[in-house]
Amino acid sequence: MRKTPVICLIISVIRLLTGRLRFSRKYLDTSIEMESGKRFIIFRYITKYPLTQVDGECVFIVSFKFARLSHKANKLTSIIPMLMITGFPGFVAKMYAVSPDDGYWQGMYQWKSIEYLEDYKKSFVFKMMNKRAIKYSITKMEMINIKLTNFIDNHKVVN
Repeated sequence: MRKTPVICLIISVIRLLTGRLRFSRKYLDTSIEMESGKRFIIFRYITKYPLTQVDGECVFIVSFKFARLSHKANKLTSIIPMLMITGFPGFVAKMYAVSPDDGYWQGMYQWKSIEYLEDYKKSFVFKMMNKRAIKYSITKMEMINIKLTNFIDNHKVVN
């Protein structure tokens, strides 16, 4: 019951209204380069507040290209699924990025543990993203005992 989209949406709205879920400007417009050489620009960063450190935290990164809609349309329509994600058990933070070179999207998450991540990967919202993406375009990466902000700091493109 706690993982259903409607419950997650309600939890997120309550967190937003009470200040326990916040949009951060810290990494906006930051360019990062992945090991593949692909570059992404961060355009949204949302996080639970206050941030607490937990042993076993994990980072999940998924890159993909949508089958339809423009970047602008997808950026706008991603708000509703975002609120389903931020209310999901174990959510800590998420950054959204896009590659200006080829239109690939990248979701970069921090979860409290690998168990919460595994639950998320079985969720409606994750399955919906996979259905909207071009199948061959989806790549995933998981890292344990790392903070998302550390990953970003280590992959920043220095101009």
